[in-house]
Parts: sequence; C-alpha cells; structure tokens
Amino acid sequence: MVGIQGLEAVTWDIYSESVKFGQRIGEASPYRLYESIVNAVRPKIKQGVKTILVASTDEKDYTSFIKHVERHQSWLLKGWELNKAAFEHVSMAAMDGRQVRDIVKTTSFKEKLSEASSVDLRHIMEVFEERLNDPDGIETLLFSLEEVESHIYGNGETECILVTDQFHERHKRRTHRLLQVAANRNTPTSIVSTDTAAGARLTQFGGLVCLIKAS
Repeated sequence: MVGIQGLEAVTWDIYSESVKFGQRIGEASPYRLYESIVNAVRPKIKQGVKTILVASTDEKDYTSFIKHVERHQSWLLKGWELNKAAFEHVSMAAMDGRQVRDIVKTTSFKEKLSEASSVDLRHIMEVFEERLNDPDGIETLLFSLEEVESHIYGNGETECILVTDQFHERHKRRTHRLLQVAANRNTPTSIVSTDTAAGARLTQFGGLVCLIKAS
C-alpha cells in the first residue's frame, strides 16, 4: 500500500490484518515524488507483489500518480507476462500506522483488495492460455502435485501457483505446506473458487497449475 498526501508518500506492507512500515518519501515536485514511489515499490513487484493499493483522501493525488505511471512508467501497467501491477484507489488517509490499521479493518478495503486481486488472476490466466498454446510455453507449465512439489522443494524458479479450492480441500496437508513454502519465497499463489470461470478452467487440468520460469 502507498499513502499519498500532497508531496509526501508512505509505503506499507500489508500482511492479512498486520501492518509493517516501509518508508516515508518527501519530494519537491509531483514528478520526483512519483518517481520515488515507483523506485520504492519496484523491488516488491520484482519479488512477486502485483497489487498496489494507493490511499489518499483526495482522489486527485491518485489520478495524478496513475497518469504519471501511464506516461513515464508504463511497464508497470503493461508489463511482460507476469511482471504487471494492478493499482486500486482507497479513499482514506494512510500516512501513519493508525490510519492504515483503520483502513485494513474496513469492508471497502477488503473489497478493493479483492478487486485488485481478481485483475491479477485474469492476467495470470491470460498468460496461462498463451503458454498453453505455445510449444515452448507449455514446457513452463506443471500440472501434477508431484511435479510441483519436486520443483518447489528443489528450489526451482517459480512465477505463480494456482490451485482450486476443491483440489486444496482434497490434498489439504500437502497443498497447504506447498503454498506456504512458495509464499515464503515471495512466489504469488492463489486458491481459486471452482465456481468461477478461472476455477472451471483450472479444473479441466486437474485443479493445480504452476507457472515456472523458462530455463
């Protein structure tokens, strides 16, 4: 999460309902402020964070930042395969810990996070379909639990793991450990409802898909 107020910004790491301070940024111009924000979130995006919530009581702060990203840092929005970020606006202040904790408790925050996460899932499914129809791309897809476990526990480079809720329920102990190890390595993971379009598509492949980095 990034809180913006005028020419100041604060970054935060959100873990469920816990909050960790990132850094405070102050610049002399909007351009320099927005560039500093991008530099601050860049390492997180490279680590696998793809959802950035931008909090500000004045929507103009958010709009101005997004226009800057579109003009000067469009790679964040267009990306390359899975290197793509989704931004969502939260109409509250996030300049100190108390304000951020108040945001995390709200229903609107959970809805915004869900909206942003769904954008990520749609993009991941697009990448999945592209790789599925490419002779080289299909080599970067793993579908069996045994293959995925071998890859993850063997420290293989992984871009994303998707599992349906039904598959997770059938193999709860193994998938829980697998997803926990992946998350500890900052690998994006998602448990997808079988009732969704993405969940139905994943079910056609057994309910588990792992996207790995090409060698």
